[in-house]
Amino acid sequence: MKPHMFLLVAALLLPGAQAQLWNTPQATASQPLLRSFKAEGDVMTHGQTRAELDRIGQRVIGVYVRAPKANTEDVARAILSAWGAPEDAVPDLKGVLDDPGFQQQAQQLFEEVSEDGGSAVYVRLQDGTWQAYTALKVYPHSAFPASSAPLGNDGAPARLNIVSDYQCPYCNQLWNSASMAEWRSKPGVYRLNYHHFPLSFHPLALPAAQFSECAAQQGRFWEFSDAVNADFAHWTQQPEAEARQSFTRYAVSAGVTQAELDKCLAQDRSRDIMATADQLQRQLNVRGTPSVYLNGIKLNNYNDAAQIRAIRAVTEAGPGAEKVIEQRLKGLR
Repeated sequence: MKPHMFLLVAALLLPGAQAQLWNTPQATASQPLLRSFKAEGDVMTHGQTRAELDRIGQRVIGVYVRAPKANTEDVARAILSAWGAPEDAVPDLKGVLDDPGFQQQAQQLFEEVSEDGGSAVYVRLQDGTWQAYTALKVYPHSAFPASSAPLGNDGAPARLNIVSDYQCPYCNQLWNSASMAEWRSKPGVYRLNYHHFPLSFHPLALPAAQFSECAAQQGRFWEFSDAVNADFAHWTQQPEAEARQSFTRYAVSAGVTQAELDKCLAQDRSRDIMATADQLQRQLNVRGTPSVYLNGIKLNNYNDAAQIRAIRAVTEAGPGAEKVIEQRLKGLR
């Protein structure tokens, strides 16, 4: 069991979490948290402690620090600087680093993803030296399950992975949003992959997902999903037997043939759908819907055009955030 959790400290940082990870190197280095450090370009030093900023263009994507075992306050300050934390967060994180139980655990690489899923902290204590790295959390393409109905060109530079539940009202809002309309209208720019995540308290979500997979077999996934979301207020109030009749109507209206639909539904797909949801929960720590990932980075707000531009800027420009972060992590493993 972990003696302490970085998330207990990260919770203190709201609403400014991740602020510095998207900022300029100059803004990151000038924080009061780092006032004792001497900055020269992307490198900051304080005695035997050395911190380095990883960036793409003028956006910081990670803060790396290396320091002697005794310099836990310096390490805490460097870690927290990635989030733009207040000064009063330092003692709590220093206490985590000073804890003998945590120090024992950190003999192996310790990783913790922030509660919002957008950043991660990695810590290693080896041969009397701390190494810590706070960076954007970028999931590789392989972390996402295959989608039965991808939309957009295979070579589109912006890959969107949408984790959703048909009965979730917030997912319905996403489906009908201006952002979704823009993504779907630009197949040369955006490649959309839809992933089912039926929540246990939405009894109609799994049946709807099963119907959608049968629609996908006939190339009508998106048309079926449009119909389901357009009539959301109606079928979500129905008992399951009636809702299934509604799903049948939506599928047929979307161009699915009745005979093929019946044949497909005779094969229970619930196990495969829930296995995919389990994979998303285990590999991406998905906790709710909708969850939207752009080029492997979780969007905090899918309607935030500035955030979308920022993510595309650090993932589509060479060498890309994923490669820069992975190269840094190689030194910690």
